[in-house]
Amino acid sequence: MKKFACILLALAACILPAGCAAAPDLTEYVSEYRSRIYEGTEGGYTVFASFTRREYPYRADGTPGEMQDLFEIALTAPDNTRLYRVEFTVGEKAYAADLAFDSVRLAHTASLSMPEPAEESIAFTVRDAENADVEPLAVEAACLRPQGALALPDLLERVRAAEEERFAALSSGRGFAGELYVRLLCENGASYYYVGLTDRAGRTYAMLADAATGEIVATRE
Repeated sequence: MKKFACILLALAACILPAGCAAAPDLTEYVSEYRSRIYEGTEGGYTVFASFTRREYPYRADGTPGEMQDLFEIALTAPDNTRLYRVEFTVGEKAYAADLAFDSVRLAHTASLSMPEPAEESIAFTVRDAENADVEPLAVEAACLRPQGALALPDLLERVRAAEEERFAALSSGRGFAGELYVRLLCENGASYYYVGLTDRAGRTYAMLADAATGEIVATRE
């Protein structure tokens, strides 16, 4: 009997890893992941910044592409007729960017290619890009990502478990016929992840998950 039990354990050791390996690693099918958000206001100026890993070129076609790191900055200011420049330091490296006015968002924006910040806050210096005599303004932007927010692999596993049939329909062994868009959202003290599941036909199923638990609180076809 003892020998038979040992044989069963040996077989299980061989079979279980193979079964786990058959499931696709969903992190390999993420085409966008916004993991950090910073926001701060001073003297009527608000800086909103976020770090995102995003495919380039950006296409919602159900197939993930090459990824790039982007740090995006949006400044809302009392006077949109002026041109602005921001300076800041992340990881002991200094960065600077001239902002372009976005007439749709009514904000001055810029994108930089840089590694993900680890700072809990970033001090931005806002300058008038055309007049050096204008006193610069310091805006301290705090990281809004909560300490207990799920890491990407944990989030995707919980979302997959909650929408098991939908994910299974797109899975074949380790292959997955779709792509995922994940964006951290923080507002009024609450934090969520938007998770968009796009199939090869370009259809997107949108889910809103609690950032700390992964519980899906809303969906939309």
